[in-house]
Amino acid sequence: MTLDVAAIAEELQRLAFETATGECDGWNALEKAVRQLDEANLEERLRTAKTSWLLARATHSYRGAWPSPAVPNRYGVVATDGSLLNPDRHSPVRYYVINLGGVVLSYGEPSGARMGSHARLYASEDDLYLSDLSRRIPVSGAVLGFRRAVEELQHAVELVRSADPPVVVLQDGTLILWGLESQPDFVANWALGPFLDALKALREAQVPVAGFISYPGSSDVMNALRVSVCDYPPQGRTVNCDHCRARIFTEGHHPACDILPDVPDRVLFEHVMRLEPGARSNVFASGSTILDRYPEDDRIQFFYLHTGTEVARVEVPAWVARDRAILELVHAAIVDQCSRARGYPLALQEAHELAVIRAEERRAVEILVDRLLAEHGVVMRRSAKDRSKRGRYV
Repeated sequence: MTLDVAAIAEELQRLAFETATGECDGWNALEKAVRQLDEANLEERLRTAKTSWLLARATHSYRGAWPSPAVPNRYGVVATDGSLLNPDRHSPVRYYVINLGGVVLSYGEPSGARMGSHARLYASEDDLYLSDLSRRIPVSGAVLGFRRAVEELQHAVELVRSADPPVVVLQDGTLILWGLESQPDFVANWALGPFLDALKALREAQVPVAGFISYPGSSDVMNALRVSVCDYPPQGRTVNCDHCRARIFTEGHHPACDILPDVPDRVLFEHVMRLEPGARSNVFASGSTILDRYPEDDRIQFFYLHTGTEVARVEVPAWVARDRAILELVHAAIVDQCSRARGYPLALQEAHELAVIRAEERRAVEILVDRLLAEHGVVMRRSAKDRSKRGRYV
């Protein structure tokens, strides 16, 4: 055992005590902020606020809850998920693999299930690198993650064509390609083009898509509440969170929003808004700047949903959020799916199992590549560090 737990146990005990006592004051302040929330004033503040935080904008109200609608007698759900074999920098063979799992579940008459997976290897120059003539970026890490997200949604569009309506498409995780905000334009265009085409295809087919985020860490609504209690600057002028924070160091200023606990939105809706199992919050618009590049009808909005075991975040395009009947179909389908699989949608769980590339499968691919190279007289050489991780000598 290399970690001396006893050496940090006392500090952990102190930290636990401070967390517990601090949370009590924080909950009281948070509940008071919700009770005193002036939504009209908050909307005006959010419209002009200068902050680096993501701020949720309520499409109707920040408060309020919607109970779960009745589950349709007949509906279908399509779910896709993907897994990766990343490029190996130790190998002379450059490639990556995307394995997609797809599920189509039908309830009612007729009922049924279709499941399958599809693996594809990418090894061409165009697959491995992106270029705008002046720059050349390898398709790996976050960039490869964008490609996987695109292919997951494209695969869902293909599966929808063989599914009987009404049908809901579920994706694991966000529909907002956040990471593109920090990427060069040619990378953003490369990923966004096919992703938005897939969203458009689902919209034109009137098939709703929802991104399901279990145990979300986002704080968009909490950030809006922070703006609501802000007392700087005075006389109702524009809220400037960045300037306010700077005054901590120059003037010893204590921002008013620091009375609120540093918790994600899921805690707010579970413990303060007190969503009942099966119920959802109102719909909110995201402040992500990458959504400026989405068509208006496909700009992603979100709500929080109590699955019975946790509060999850569910993201849908704006056209879905505007249509009451379709939004209720999404709500009911997700609640039903969660009830069948311990709080997580059954279809997504099955899609994940089909997509995941297990350790023994990864090793089998490595061995196959080594053998094929050896047949052509190429001996695979790895770094000393990599060899040390594969086998201990003491």
